[in-house]
Amino acid sequence: MATYREAVKMITAGRFAPAYLFYGDEFFLIQELTDLLSNAFLGEDPGYGREKVDGDRLTLGQALRRLDEPSLFAPRKLLLVEEPPYLAVKKRESQGATGEKEEQQEESGKEAAAQLESFLAREKAQKIPSRIILFRAGAVDRRRRLFKLLEKKAVVVQCAPLRGGELARWIRERVAGQGKKIEPAALQRLLWSGENDLYCLSNELDKYSTYLGEGETTITAGVVEMLFSGDIKSNVFTLTDALSEGNLDRALQALSLLARKREEPLRIFFMLVRHFRLLLGARSLREEKVPPAEHPRALGVTPFEARKVFGQSAAFSREILEEIIILLQKIDYQIKTGRVAPWQALEIAIAQIHQLTSCR
Repeated sequence: MATYREAVKMITAGRFAPAYLFYGDEFFLIQELTDLLSNAFLGEDPGYGREKVDGDRLTLGQALRRLDEPSLFAPRKLLLVEEPPYLAVKKRESQGATGEKEEQQEESGKEAAAQLESFLAREKAQKIPSRIILFRAGAVDRRRRLFKLLEKKAVVVQCAPLRGGELARWIRERVAGQGKKIEPAALQRLLWSGENDLYCLSNELDKYSTYLGEGETTITAGVVEMLFSGDIKSNVFTLTDALSEGNLDRALQALSLLARKREEPLRIFFMLVRHFRLLLGARSLREEKVPPAEHPRALGVTPFEARKVFGQSAAFSREILEEIIILLQKIDYQIKTGRVAPWQALEIAIAQIHQLTSCR
């Protein structure tokens, strides 16, 4: 198992492996590693040698055979396999499942592992591999035979959401890559916002760098305060994340940020209700061990949002989520009947949710 930074160093140094697995909840880092590997291995124009397939469309054997097909235009080839089912968390077998079916699955796993091992041995015999297979997934089953083989003989990187010091380091490095620097107060302002969506942060940092005039190299707290936008979904996610950690102050800070951005309180309340309903749905998917590839359709959201909600759902029990939704329904009734003002209702909701989660 390699860290994100170790993988970056290996790839930029031209030390390639025949197989990679990038997985985890932080798809931004997965995409960054994918682009870095593709450009470093295939050159400035990776279009000819790179192909992407859905994991459920091809067996592993079929994917490897496709990778081996000769090409007149691409001496090197990279095949990206998205959400391969043979690395996903296994579905819970029904009571009617037979021992014969389990034996067939085991034999299939052995055959796939043998095919991958043969491919790895052949490519590793070369000084630099001419073929690379890259698996990407939101979640994997570490008990699977193929995962253990990849962990032992390939490069496996878990891309988890960045927090605290790791997130601060990522921001500084991102800014430095643009030829700028960020002052400590500005960095703290970004960290305080609770925004840890790397897509949003990347856009924010690009905006700050563009805003700076010619000869200006430092992103100040004033620039961040003036230009920071974020979005209501990410801020509600931050608010919920703070509640899951029992951090009432941070949750109220997230609410205060939404107020300063002049978001309508009823819209915030609607998004909060929606978010907790998604969390309850994601909790059910977690308990039923539904494969990650099916989460977006089941929840009715984008793959990126599904990954984030699924990850956050681990912090709440089903019972707590059900209690929170009942609580929000009662507060919604109080708002509609004029018994409580919308902003006051939000503060009451956050305080009572904090009380529920703190008593777990």
